[in-house]
Amino acid sequence: ARTFEGLLYDFTRVRLDQPTLALLLQVAEDSGIMAQRDALFAGASVNLTEQRPALHMALRCPEVLNAVGGSEAERVRAAMARLFQFADSLHAGQLPPAAQEQVTDLVHVGIGGSLLGPKLICEALESETASLRVHFLGSVDALPRERLLASLNPATTAVVLVSKSFTTGDTLLHGRRLRSWLTSALGEQGAQQRLFAVTSQIERAASFGIAAERLLYFSDWVGGRYSLWSPVSLAAAARMGSERFRRLLTGAAAMDRHFQQAPLGDNLPVLAALISVWHRNVCGYGAWGCMPYDQRLRLLPAYLQQLIMESNGKSVRADGTASALQTAPVVFGETGTEAQHSVFQALHQGSDVVPQNFVAVARPDHSDQEAHAELLANMLAQMTALAAGRDEAATREALGSMPDALLAQRLFTGNRPSELLMLDQLDPEHLGRLLAFYEHRVFCESVLWGINAFDQWGVELGKTLAPDIQTALEAGNNVGQGLDELLAHIHRLRR
Repeated sequence: ARTFEGLLYDFTRVRLDQPTLALLLQVAEDSGIMAQRDALFAGASVNLTEQRPALHMALRCPEVLNAVGGSEAERVRAAMARLFQFADSLHAGQLPPAAQEQVTDLVHVGIGGSLLGPKLICEALESETASLRVHFLGSVDALPRERLLASLNPATTAVVLVSKSFTTGDTLLHGRRLRSWLTSALGEQGAQQRLFAVTSQIERAASFGIAAERLLYFSDWVGGRYSLWSPVSLAAAARMGSERFRRLLTGAAAMDRHFQQAPLGDNLPVLAALISVWHRNVCGYGAWGCMPYDQRLRLLPAYLQQLIMESNGKSVRADGTASALQTAPVVFGETGTEAQHSVFQALHQGSDVVPQNFVAVARPDHSDQEAHAELLANMLAQMTALAAGRDEAATREALGSMPDALLAQRLFTGNRPSELLMLDQLDPEHLGRLLAFYEHRVFCESVLWGINAFDQWGVELGKTLAPDIQTALEAGNNVGQGLDELLAHIHRLRR
């Protein structure tokens, strides 16, 4: 096990002995992880296909932003200052920038990286004293939006549209509907005062009708799934207040420095990446579970799904050649004891071995010590059962005599690996360290696999096909591509 500033990483229950770990550390050194890490922090174009750096660390780590330098660094500082100003105004229930109108509700509209991170930190660091209510809209499905708007007062509601490119169809459709809803109640000027945008494409947001004083910028070298540290998290920062959001950034910056400075054998992200690659490529495990034993972290599995699978779910190496290795596993997860009553049957006795990543908090923020002890005991019991199992002799001793056919159902093979990440407590600093740990782990995996963790071309093809299909749906036409029978069925039901 290793520790860093209130974060315990226990990997004693993975099938990995010390000689093998030493060999893996040599693999890490030979793969150039240290040189690639230094290039990442120096602002090299590590995103080769888009010829961009990946400097999301600059949003939280002053040394990295200083290295960016020049006008771009000043632009980032100004954007973060505006984020903090707007967050505090909204937190106090006042509409920025003039703070002359009341705000009771803030609607955050975004999808993917423009939603998952902000929603996670907003829930994980829920403020009991905040009066501002925050709502999230993601999928283009209209029903959640219509139900939400039916509960809101447009005169006390603000809307923030979050899209790096400001071309995201889901976000812009919601944006048009919300703008119309505000305009019909408040007029054009009143609606404009309550519309905000966060984007790297300021001109597109302005063309949509967002006033310059309500635009928040973030750089195009911040990938969507790495953007929660930026003004993308305006809604979360407004809910918790800028002081707590700054503490989140401080915690993440501490993990940045650990990743840069710690020897490989004590470097938490490096060790976690080596274990992940060992499981994927040597043991052949094709899935990976995240099980947070704290309800406040219930959105962590969805966040990690995107972080891991969109970053490293690729079969082509950075140099354009096919990967000879399996890359990102399928990621899933559920909170604590709920998972024990759903997926854990397969994890204990299924035909596939699936490594588990348990996440827990040692000190709760409530007074029911018995409940917290039961929660942690359940987690530790699952870890022990996965690792040790129960053989025939132990089963007969525990359960008594039974027919062989029934005995076979009660055996546990064990040798099913798990890791534990234990936070001393769940506060902004600890959460920042945890999320930055996962980011750097994913980067190290990408180096070991020789792939680019910072592009996502796999999401593009479906988006290019959708407009023609939508046109056919709306017009009652066919579009080919094997969809005509399905379209005909939909057309019949829509008449």
